[in-house]
Amino acid sequence: MPSTRPRGHGGTHPAERSREAVVLKIGGSVAGEDDAALDLVASLHDAGRPLVVVHGGGPLVGEWATRLGLETRFERGLRVTDGSTRDVALAVLAGLVNKTLVARLVAKGVPATGLSGVDGGMLRAEREDETLGLVGRVSMVDSSLLEELLAALRVPVVAPAALDGDGTILNVNGDTAAGAIAAAIAARLLAFVTDVPGVRGKDGRVIATLDRDRAKALVDDGTIEGGMLPKVEACLVAAQAGCRAAIVSARDIDAIEALLSGEAAGTVFEAAA
Repeated sequence: MPSTRPRGHGGTHPAERSREAVVLKIGGSVAGEDDAALDLVASLHDAGRPLVVVHGGGPLVGEWATRLGLETRFERGLRVTDGSTRDVALAVLAGLVNKTLVARLVAKGVPATGLSGVDGGMLRAEREDETLGLVGRVSMVDSSLLEELLAALRVPVVAPAALDGDGTILNVNGDTAAGAIAAAIAARLLAFVTDVPGVRGKDGRVIATLDRDRAKALVDDGTIEGGMLPKVEACLVAAQAGCRAAIVSARDIDAIEALLSGEAAGTVFEAAA
């Protein structure tokens, strides 16, 4: 599990507000398909909920890579990333996607503040695997900047990127980043806001609860695969750190409040006993 660097602030720490925070992981579409997720962000902000938004944008990275003649290849659901692909991912995610989402949230009255995991040294990572290139696994979170923004009643909107020990910028999975951030700030809830209502079993029905053992069994038999894999792992990391964690539909406007009230919605993840 990623560690959190200790900080030497005295008195009341901004972390007090972060412990009530909801971390929302949303997609990174800039073409309007994420309106339901952004409406949810605006609704929660209007209700006074402290929020951290982490976004993806992988399909748009792939689109721009293709435009520039770069090959796109995945291993275990992670993009194989050379220097050129990393540069495109950083430009698209921390630039185009992040600023477009911030602009759309500001238009909805949300005081959104865009940043990436590089800013303030927020996310530190180790190389995931030599075969993946410049892809990182989050190893440490310095949540100071997030906590200060939350204390200032801002809504951080975070693009996934991280620094390794040498200061090299690494591409990191947005789902993994969201789980690490939620665990580090001891968020009240981590919610993956998706286009599906939760993790489905082989019968097509949404599975109400999952723990690590059952999730592993579903991965082993191929029920959980592809892009759902990092979401499930991130939820388990957050749950083990004491956060409530779930995968829900963006169109279920009541799901987040239900989860905050201890009720069921989507697929909820449980920590190991």
